[in-house]
Amino acid sequence: MRVYLTGFMGCGKTTVGRLLASRLGVPFVDLDEEIQRRAGKSVREIFAEQGEPAFRQLEAELLRETFNLPDVVVSTGGGTMVSEVNARWIGANGLAVWLNPSFSTIVTRIGARGKTDRPLFRDEVQALSLYQQRLPAYRRADVTVDVAPVEEPEEIAARIALLLKDRG
Repeated sequence: MRVYLTGFMGCGKTTVGRLLASRLGVPFVDLDEEIQRRAGKSVREIFAEQGEPAFRQLEAELLRETFNLPDVVVSTGGGTMVSEVNARWIGANGLAVWLNPSFSTIVTRIGARGKTDRPLFRDEVQALSLYQQRLPAYRRADVTVDVAPVEEPEEIAARIALLLKDRG
């Protein structure tokens, strides 16, 4: 089964995704990390030098490459599901799981350093607006996993694994 973790930046997709993939014994792919590896640049540099459309094109290409892996956990970018084409593709080829902590939890997790590393998190007001714009895309996920502020990544991965087991 292909599992696509979605949600806003800082929701835990990468951390939970690695743990979930390990628990399931399947490969893990982080789209942002793979884009950076192939481009030889950070996400911030790609946004600054080539713009968001170029980044989204790379993201879509790498997303489609995950089809080559019959069993995989994929950490998508925070904006991956906003694209109707990407959302439909994920729906047809895997299971979308939305990691849904509160916005205040996200802000706390990102912290001051993260705000400088993330090109779409300029300040909390702008980020909240972006978060609210993206909520309808995240809500289209097959499964929603509400995340408590004190919940550890291992707990979240275990809950998702149980959900997947229950789905057959």
